[in-house]
Amino acid sequence: MLPPSLLSTILVCSAAVTSGTTLGFVGVGVMNEALVRGLCTLEVPPEAVVLSPRGAAKAASLSEDFEAATVAADNQQVLDRSDIIFLGVLPAQLEAVCRELRFEPRHTVVSLVSTAPLALLRECCSPAGKVMRAIPLPPVAQHRGATVMCPPHPVVTPLFESLGTAVAVEAEETLLKLMPVTALMGQLYAQQLAAQSWLQEQGVDAGAAARWVGAVYHTVSYDSATPGPDTFASLVEEQTPGGLNEQVLREMREAGASLALRDSLDDVLARIEGRPAAARERTAYSSSPADPSP
Repeated sequence: MLPPSLLSTILVCSAAVTSGTTLGFVGVGVMNEALVRGLCTLEVPPEAVVLSPRGAAKAASLSEDFEAATVAADNQQVLDRSDIIFLGVLPAQLEAVCRELRFEPRHTVVSLVSTAPLALLRECCSPAGKVMRAIPLPPVAQHRGATVMCPPHPVVTPLFESLGTAVAVEAEETLLKLMPVTALMGQLYAQQLAAQSWLQEQGVDAGAAARWVGAVYHTVSYDSATPGPDTFASLVEEQTPGGLNEQVLREMREAGASLALRDSLDDVLARIEGRPAAARERTAYSSSPADPSP
């Protein structure tokens, strides 16, 4: 999380640059819903939010929850009434949806479609004045999100910063290299589930196990929430030689966990860039009690 003083500055700046600006959302799926909920619960929320009827149930719920949110008759009405447009449609639907719409030079378009390159977006959304890509994570709804975006924008970047942490980069190539890290969510949750399951096998109640695992993961990530270039290396080096944390770190490394993580990130990047992943021989980790006999 950002320091309170910096967050307060961002909120003030975000409110100033969006004053009189209407935010429009084409497609109201999981991510756009999270964005609307995050934005509309800020200390200074947007003055007006226009929702597409795509995702009718979520759009209706948002319009009931927030006075600033209204549901448009169709996607074109979203554009007609909005200045900044957030595209949250399925990748397979993007071109068809955008080519049916009449964009204007006054529009700023923010695509949340992870697979759509800027060149395609600029073509489909022409003559929109500004077009960018953003990959936010769902906790933006609680102002605890993380967003990577390209390129930076004087209005949109502060908006995302008000919802957590925003990393804005100039080059689309850099954006693509940052995107694979967002694919670590499932692996993290699976690790937490494995820890909870192990505790239950030791006779710990499922509820207590879940609460403890969640609390520990949340706590240990606190020191790395606002890192500098050397933060992670320093935290690893802090583990006491021969201590319990160092033992787990060493055993996981010996089992190939770090290498497997790097390989998966490489493979995800290849998929994002639309190229074949490197061929590898993978050896599954196995564990069984050692034979005690001499």
